[in-house]
Amino acid sequence: MSSDNTPALPLPAWPSDDAAPVGLREPASALARAIARLVPWRYDRQLVAGVTPEPGSPLAVHVARLTSDTERRQLVEALRQAQREAENGPVMFTSRIPVDDAAVAEAAAAIDEVCVRLSAPRPVRAHGVARLRLLLSNGTGPLYQDGRGDLTAALRAVLAEL
Repeated sequence: MSSDNTPALPLPAWPSDDAAPVGLREPASALARAIARLVPWRYDRQLVAGVTPEPGSPLAVHVARLTSDTERRQLVEALRQAQREAENGPVMFTSRIPVDDAAVAEAAAAIDEVCVRLSAPRPVRAHGVARLRLLLSNGTGPLYQDGRGDLTAALRAVLAEL
């Protein structure tokens, strides 16, 4: 109960850093929403670098989108698509960069863990989602043929930040 005898509202169960409500506390302008859609990679990089979103800013709009159920489902589907491609081989006549079959097979457990975490009803932290989006979009990274790095380690880093 609060001091005026009204029931106190429970505190939100969000992580203390950059989770979804930051972008929702103050309505964003149409311009902020448009900018967030036009250059999402910029905001992914900012989140991974530790930039804190200001309420109503394009970065806050991006945070809200990253932590949405729709975005989470799309990322799970992208990871599952990479697994299917690794198992079945790349689709012919596509502009997609082929995945590194061996790296994806070796990282299967980590991929599954990330998918389970993204599919769970618990909130996720936006900078972990941003790190995963950067991993998926980096054609020279460990997910893709001739890429550099360790996919399992990269996915473990994502999981730690989710």
